Amino acid sequence: MALLALVRPVLLAAAVVALAIGIVAVLPPQNPSPAPAPAPAPPVAARPIVLPAPETSPPVTPNDFRGFQGFQANPAPSPPALPSEPEPPASDRYDLTLRLEKGDTIDKILADIDVGEADRKQIDRALQAILKKRRIAPGEEIRLEIQTPSGPSDMPTVLSLSVRPQPEREFIVNRQDDGSYSGEEKTYRVSPRIVRVQGERSGSLEQSGVAAGAPSAAMTEFIRALSYDVDFQRELKVGMKFTVLLEQLVTSDGKVTHPGRLLAGELALGKRTVTVIRFRPNGGADQFYNARGESVVRSFLRTPMDASKVTSRFGMREHPILGYSAMHAGVDFGAPSGTPILAAGAGKVTMAGYNGGYGLFVKLEHTREIGTGYGHMSRLGPGIKPGVSVRQGQVIGFVGSTGMSTGPHLHYEFYRGGRQVNPLAQKFAMQASVGGKDLASFKAVAGQYLAQLKNAPKVAVGKPDPQAAAVGD
Repeated sequence: MALLALVRPVLLAAAVVALAIGIVAVLPPQNPSPAPAPAPAPPVAARPIVLPAPETSPPVTPNDFRGFQGFQANPAPSPPALPSEPEPPASDRYDLTLRLEKGDTIDKILADIDVGEADRKQIDRALQAILKKRRIAPGEEIRLEIQTPSGPSDMPTVLSLSVRPQPEREFIVNRQDDGSYSGEEKTYRVSPRIVRVQGERSGSLEQSGVAAGAPSAAMTEFIRALSYDVDFQRELKVGMKFTVLLEQLVTSDGKVTHPGRLLAGELALGKRTVTVIRFRPNGGADQFYNARGESVVRSFLRTPMDASKVTSRFGMREHPILGYSAMHAGVDFGAPSGTPILAAGAGKVTMAGYNGGYGLFVKLEHTREIGTGYGHMSRLGPGIKPGVSVRQGQVIGFVGSTGMSTGPHLHYEFYRGGRQVNPLAQKFAMQASVGGKDLASFKAVAGQYLAQLKNAPKVAVGKPDPQAAAVGD
């Protein structure tokens, strides 16, 4: 190891010399008269090369490949783009409906929508000229056609204004080419139209009819005509079908001026169908008859209201409040509070006021032998007081729960010779029939109405709108 340390410098020097000789041998011969070599440049300190940071490339999207045709020398030209259709210009006119509230005037409601004062005064004068001292009632709708302002400082322009306080009469104010306003009154011809309403009993018969599209007044008349022959509590069930035939009054442009007068009606009670037909005998008044021409009017109504059910019958029972058995001297009809109560027959009011456990009570005397009583009312009918005469079917009060009562109902009593008897057990005969020369007329009318109950146009389902004539097949 000591010898190797001494020889190592010698061997290293010999290797360097041998390498230099080899390099010289390989190089080509040099020009014998070489140009003097330039003086060596002074050494320069090496500077590190700093490369800029590469910019972040944006993500590749499908748009980067749009139009790419592959490796083609001449890429195919793209098809020319189709010209897009221009958007329709925005309308410079629009319709507006305003409701006249209490204290409003035409000038005020036009000022509220920024109509200019000069136009407002002209419109008001033109409208008053055609109204001729008629007043527009609060709640009426004012229909306007407006032109939008052309600039930010301009005001809207009223092109037309109309109000229709009655279906057959309309008042219109129009703007003329010269900027002035003129008014006109337009009238519409009114004619009758026969329609039918079909429905099923759900709740009270009156409510079911209104829900099916019949006016309340026509259903009330239908119920009164049926009341002589139908026991609403024992015969009328949920789901039973009815049809009423109505005569409406309609304008030439389809506005209903009268929602419908009852002409005829049918009520299917399962085993039998009850029919009522309106007919006016020669020299007489309108009455309702059955299909055989017999008057539906009896001495007394079978039940004094369109009640939903009998809640307590005539006879002995355990009193719901007193808790012991006692004679129940009448019939209780369950019905919602406020249901109208009808006079079972024509007579005179002998009592109208509070009567102990009966609560608010009305008693009628029909003949010397017969009377009826009505208890637990919430309030009396219009004009009902002792001494006044009432017609059969007249509203004498409304269902309530006054006195000794556990809920809204009517307690109905029937008297014979001053003694209480079962109202549902009383029998009453027909009063009159069509005869003589009227019989042929009645048969013709009855045949026509019975056919129309099957095939007349039906009123659309829903509550009748007096301003619409929605009738379908």
